[in-house]
Amino acid sequence: MRIRRLKDEDLAVRVEWVNNPKIHKTMHFEVPITIEGTKKWFCKVSDSHDRVDFAFETGGKLCAMGGFTSISSEPELYIFVDPNNKGKGIGLMATSLLCEYGFMHLHLNKIFLYTNGDNIPAQRTYQRLGFKLLSVEHDAAHNGDGKIVDRFKYSLSLEDFNSIDEAFFQLDEIILNDMPVKVVRDDIFPSIGGGSKARKALEYERFFHDNGTNAMVTTGGIQSNHNRAIALMATKNGWDCHLVYHGAADRFFSENGNALLVRSTTATTEFVEVDRISKAMDMAIERYKADGLNPYYIHGGGHDLPGGIAYVKAVMSLFKQCKKQRYKPKYIFLPTGTGSTHAGIVVGLDLIGWDDVKVIGISVARNKERGKKIVADFANQLAEYYNIQKDFAQQIFFDDRFISGGYERANCEEIDFITKATKSTGLIFDTTYSGKALWGMKHYIDNKIVSDNVLFWHTGGIMNFLK
Repeated sequence: MRIRRLKDEDLAVRVEWVNNPKIHKTMHFEVPITIEGTKKWFCKVSDSHDRVDFAFETGGKLCAMGGFTSISSEPELYIFVDPNNKGKGIGLMATSLLCEYGFMHLHLNKIFLYTNGDNIPAQRTYQRLGFKLLSVEHDAAHNGDGKIVDRFKYSLSLEDFNSIDEAFFQLDEIILNDMPVKVVRDDIFPSIGGGSKARKALEYERFFHDNGTNAMVTTGGIQSNHNRAIALMATKNGWDCHLVYHGAADRFFSENGNALLVRSTTATTEFVEVDRISKAMDMAIERYKADGLNPYYIHGGGHDLPGGIAYVKAVMSLFKQCKKQRYKPKYIFLPTGTGSTHAGIVVGLDLIGWDDVKVIGISVARNKERGKKIVADFANQLAEYYNIQKDFAQQIFFDDRFISGGYERANCEEIDFITKATKSTGLIFDTTYSGKALWGMKHYIDNKIVSDNVLFWHTGGIMNFLK
């Protein structure tokens, strides 16, 4: 489902829906609504800073409308679904997207709404998302059938918001060098092979459905988690996918792990030197266009807005889990590769008011100067998307001391530590990503640079372990 601003061309459908008794009997519109009156209303409110109105689409077709009023005082949510498609879960999805927009883009502290006391389906939707009943006005509304009913007022905070993605988040705890460490378990993310790249791939999937994308081109190394997640996602949807690999073809066709999973998909592959990746991807995009497809150029590692957005959303889930456990981290450690995960977490923390949490990215390949700039630039791009007026350069902590010779490489000491950590925690760490970051975090703990409230973001890498 896609959320976008309401447009002039949506108004005729809005009039049709509002004049339907299934809508106006619960929304308290004064009918009949005319197209002329609706156009005047829209012209009047379009430039308002105190309200915003949206349309929702699935498969390119309008399915719901909604928005916020009284934004500067007591933000009130409204939503109504295509009356011919009620009872299909559209209201739940649209309301979730609208709440997400309110918290993340409008930076609302609380969201309010009203509904009739006898509108049980709506109440179930709101309660599923975390809305709490705030008050009841007795005999305060007409239900459209000539009956006077109670009017319920609900409120929702970010802490209570149960987004539709909430099932994809797990927070555990391990003991490392006698210190309790919280662990975000993206290694067991329950989709397309797991890990941070799977979380990103699902965000790309939504974006592609919303924008009619039916082909994609991306790149990565032979054991790329990103390539695996994108290939599986594309195959599931029947979309074309072309993967440009930097590495030897014989490795790809002989190794297990991510390479084996990609070989089981419908994705096509080619193998080039690093300096030819961009040209090969451009050529693949042009081939798809020539075939009449609508392709998307996915930067390696998911270094596009959908990839970053996935981790801004993940931080919202972290915030709610931590609140339930009455916990707040002082430090978050994670492996940093292309930088979109790192940037998404930093921007997400700013959005929830936790900008004092220090995020330390342990580099898996890049040197500090280049790596930090890439993360900071992408964080600023995300900030612009979320209407945050801030330069994140000073909030990026990028440590390249634990690269151990480069990407996919590890020294004996690191391998020995990772082996012991896996045995003592029951969690699987690989030497390319998660293990390298855990190894770096251990040095911070051993040297008393961090002492409590440490969180490790396990981004996965199990397939690298199984190659």
